[in-house]
Amino acid sequence: MMTRVRQLLLAVLALAFAGLTAVPAHSQNVIATVNGLPITDFDVAQRMRIVQLVEGRRIDRRAAIEELVDDKVKLIQARRAGYRVTEEGVEVEYARIAKSGGRDIAAFDAALRQSGIEPSNLRDRIRADLAWQVLLRDQARKGSQVSAGDLEKAIDEEMRKQKPIVDYFIRNVVFVVPRGVSPGAREAAANAARARFSGCETGFDELRTLPDVAIRPAQLRSSDQLGEALLKVLERTPVGKLTAPFRTDQGIEMVAVCERNPRPVSQALRAEVAERLGQQRITERARSYIAELRKTMEIRMNR
Repeated sequence: MMTRVRQLLLAVLALAFAGLTAVPAHSQNVIATVNGLPITDFDVAQRMRIVQLVEGRRIDRRAAIEELVDDKVKLIQARRAGYRVTEEGVEVEYARIAKSGGRDIAAFDAALRQSGIEPSNLRDRIRADLAWQVLLRDQARKGSQVSAGDLEKAIDEEMRKQKPIVDYFIRNVVFVVPRGVSPGAREAAANAARARFSGCETGFDELRTLPDVAIRPAQLRSSDQLGEALLKVLERTPVGKLTAPFRTDQGIEMVAVCERNPRPVSQALRAEVAERLGQQRITERARSYIAELRKTMEIRMNR
C-alpha cells in the first residue's frame, strides 16, 4: 500500500505542472459514521480523487464510502489492540513521499492542493495503511503463513502449467546404407538390433560388431533444445532402449535414451511461487479479517 501511495507523487506533480487547478470545496455533510467517527461528502470526493491519481482507476461514490469505512475500522481496531498510529509516524511517511520527488513538505502540500487533494486526506489514508500493516502482521503470526505442504502443492500446480524441462543423455546410432543395398534391408537390420539392445552400459558393444554401423558420441540435450517430433519420440522411449529407426541423410538412424532427468524446480521459481502464494494468503486474510471487524462495530449510513 505504501508503494501505491508513493506513486501518487509523480501523478500529482504531472497534473500540477499541467496547470490543473484545485477542485471546488465540497460540503461537510456527514454521510456515514463508524462508532461515531464521521465520514463526510468531502472525504468521499477526496478518496475518489486520490484513487484516481494513485491507481489510475475510477471508483464510484459507494466504493469510496466503503473504503473510508474500512479505514475507520482499521484505526479503531488498532487502538483496541493497543497500537496507535503516531502523528510522527504519519509525517515520516508523508515526508518520505515528498522527498522521493525532490520536494519538501510545503512544496508537496502545494502540489497536492493544486491537483485537488487536501494533504490531510492523504495523511488520513497513510494513517489507516500504517495501522493495517500492523494488524495484518499480527494476523500472520496467528497462522496465515504458507506451510511447506501448501508451497509444494502450489509449485506442483505451477509446474503442470509450464512445460517442464527434461535433460536427455542420448547416443545416435546410424545404420549406413552402402551402395547397392536397399534402405529397407538396413531398416530391418536396425529393428533386429533394436530388439536385442541390452541397455546403454553393454548394448553398444554388440552394435560395434555389426558392419556399417556408426555410433555417435554421447550428448546431453535438454527438451527445449530438441525438435518437437524428436522430443515426442524420446518421451515415448523407455530409458535404456532405442527409438524406432527413422531415415535421415546419414542412413537409418536410431537414438538410445540413456538417461531422462527432469530438471529440479529452480530456486527462482520456488521463491516466485512462495511470494505469490504468500501474497494471496495475505489478500484473502485481509478481506475476511476486515469483514469480521466490521461486524464488531456500529456502522451507520445516512441516506
